[in-house]
Amino acid sequence: MKKTDIQCPECAAGYRRIELVSKRGQAGVYRCQVCNQVLEMFDGSTEVAYRLTVVPERMFE
Repeated sequence: MKKTDIQCPECAAGYRRIELVSKRGQAGVYRCQVCNQVLEMFDGSTEVAYRLTVVPERMFE
């Protein structure tokens, strides 16, 4: 199991990323829950899970 922290390049939301190399996952795409930016594309070779840990402050125009 690999644990890493990543940040959305668009809105700066923080995520904990966990990858299980011993389990196959599904191919697909994971998008930021805050701004919908693509964070990663999966090939299905491993199981990957994300958890939102830091919600950025809203910017008012």
